[in-house]
Amino acid sequence: MLRLLLRQRYQTTQLCRHFSAPPPPNEASIKKKLEESLKVENISVQDISGGCGAMFQIYVQSEDFNGLRTLQQHKLIKNILKEDVANMHGLTIKTEPTNR
Repeated sequence: MLRLLLRQRYQTTQLCRHFSAPPPPNEASIKKKLEESLKVENISVQDISGGCGAMFQIYVQSEDFNGLRTLQQHKLIKNILKEDVANMHGLTIKTEPTNR
């Protein structure tokens, strides 16, 4: 188990070293963009890359998702974060409508 955790940490560190281009996005900037573009009820943005901004886990609950399929909800998020996604290695998105 420890060996697996150390290998994952090493791979993340290597990813961060090779990360180039504009400054990577951070949790606050991603959260701000989503809050400005959507009617957000609940939001969580977590950098899961070890701090280099290459991988994020995002959860958004919004009334803007009402009536949309999951794929459409995720495309909406990716479109809002288009510039940031281009500089990311990985992105996990979970969305939920408010159903009001």
